[in-house]
Amino acid sequence: MSLLRRLWISVVVAMAVVLAGAFTVSLLTARTYFEQQLQAQAGDGAVSLALSMSQQSKDVATAELLVTALFDGGHYQLIRFSDAGGKVLVERSQPDGAGVPEWLVTLLPMDVRPGQALVSDGWRQTGQVTVIAARGYAYRALWRGMLQLGSLMLAIGLFWAMGVSALLRWVRRPLEEMAEQAEAIGAGQFRVLEEPKVVELRSMARALNHMSERIRSLFAEQAARIAGLRDESSHDAGTGLLNRMYFNGELRRVLSDVDVPPGGCLGVLRIADLAVLNQQLGRLRTDEWLAAVGEALKSSVEGGEEVSLARLGGAEFAILLPGVELSAGRRLLEQARSAVAALDLQVGVERGLRMAAAVVAYRRDDKPGALLSRVDSALMRAEAEGGVVAEPDGAPLPIPAPGEGRWREMLEGALARHEFTLISYPVLACDGSLIHREFMLRLPAPDGGAVLTAGQFMPAAVRVGLASACDLEALRLGIASLAGSPDPIAINVAPRSLLEPGFLDQLDVLLARAGADAARISVEVSERGLDANLAGLEALAEVLARHGTHLGIEHFGRQLAALPRLYALQLAYLKLDGSFVASLHEDVGLQRLVKAIVDVARGLDVVVYAEQVHTADEWAAAAHLGVSGMTGPEASRRLAAS
Repeated sequence: MSLLRRLWISVVVAMAVVLAGAFTVSLLTARTYFEQQLQAQAGDGAVSLALSMSQQSKDVATAELLVTALFDGGHYQLIRFSDAGGKVLVERSQPDGAGVPEWLVTLLPMDVRPGQALVSDGWRQTGQVTVIAARGYAYRALWRGMLQLGSLMLAIGLFWAMGVSALLRWVRRPLEEMAEQAEAIGAGQFRVLEEPKVVELRSMARALNHMSERIRSLFAEQAARIAGLRDESSHDAGTGLLNRMYFNGELRRVLSDVDVPPGGCLGVLRIADLAVLNQQLGRLRTDEWLAAVGEALKSSVEGGEEVSLARLGGAEFAILLPGVELSAGRRLLEQARSAVAALDLQVGVERGLRMAAAVVAYRRDDKPGALLSRVDSALMRAEAEGGVVAEPDGAPLPIPAPGEGRWREMLEGALARHEFTLISYPVLACDGSLIHREFMLRLPAPDGGAVLTAGQFMPAAVRVGLASACDLEALRLGIASLAGSPDPIAINVAPRSLLEPGFLDQLDVLLARAGADAARISVEVSERGLDANLAGLEALAEVLARHGTHLGIEHFGRQLAALPRLYALQLAYLKLDGSFVASLHEDVGLQRLVKAIVDVARGLDVVVYAEQVHTADEWAAAAHLGVSGMTGPEASRRLAAS
């Protein structure tokens, strides 16, 4: 029982005791008053009758007449006239009907003695008068007074109880707000309370507000520290571009992830005169020029969502362009080369810097080493020939239905005919046990060719406004699969779908139909593009919480400062982007970064999994750093072996 409830009960009990005591004293006082009045009435009646009879003739008829007159004119139970020998000459009596509940008469008995007076004839006593007042009238008056007093006392008690309840509610409100604030702090929401008017609670609220602000600043410091570790381990200090190690991880990811575009371009720009420039300008001005090169490259490729820019070393820069045709990649690299060439005037180079640029096309499942060798060969040709060398791989990008109209027709037909299927990839705990199966949407090619992956058709689905319909179809298929398997599942949802009208309502209906099985479902949203759809993520979290469905963030690692906000949405887990896992066992900087992310997530009660784990060494390194689960080729191999 709460302290306030106990206080309320104590006040009510005390109030009831006071009112009951006052009521009892009032009743006893009234009873005493009525007893005195009845005693006086009986005595006065007896004296008056005896005096009248003493002055009249002493015959029985006159006495009877006087007794009857007094009996009929007053409230008496008994009037008796006896002679001097005690013989009753005249008597009038009536039942003493109180007309009130019997328990009142039993509880409050009135002890009224009879009034007596002597009748005389001169100095001689001729008889005695006995008068007993009727108590019924007194009891009825006492009953009416008790009802009126009881009603008044009850009204006072009710108003008193209501007043105390209102007072306690007024006191409880800031207490509840402080309790909610404490729970919100535990949930990663750092609210500030308005200080209550209750003086005793004001200092407590002030302390909680101070704690909330302090924890907020601690989270901000942790996020900034992790972001610093990320930049230190993944970015080149001089230019702010990705470093070689991290770029290799990105390259490996796009070559193996089935949910990114199945092909694209890799370009390299090499500046040959860096050593000469360093001698002419000095180290400090050369570093400033390299930073300007980095900014020029960023500006030239601005607007590409999946573009990765890196400094491979010295004056060699790489551009990774997933989903871009070779011709478009060549134009982009030429723009970058022109932007860097425009910097010649800033450094005073008379003949201009010698630059070579090459771009090659790649396909999924190409080997990173072989691809880099092809780029290096093309770059040597560019150094000999000048300009930008573009080297195809002999096959166009696999786009089965070019054009938005054809894509729309194909996707709408597939949705209407329910042609989509799901393929699953395991997420395993460090000990090899299954955490859940991550389902990916697949679409059979209309010409009977290879099955299309989400990386092939989802960009087109986003362009034609069918991404949310595809996500709902994946959820429908995933829920249907629960009937035949006890394994938990995870379904990916595009961030853009969260803002589509009606998407969350239809998701709510699907989860409601799943019933208890909804607790075995996890809905994952990619971190990429999440900053523009955070409001949709909050609405999604509310829908999932109603059904016990879990919320996860995949490809996590770029928006580290958003971790406390994500936790406030009852986030269940994070899937660390594969770029942070590549060569994790060799890169000390990446290890520090992953460890920091895991520690912060663990403090927020969020589980961390790792994506794109390719080797046993990466698995062991991630497990050692506290990562709770793995997915990728190594997880599939271990599950198949078991």
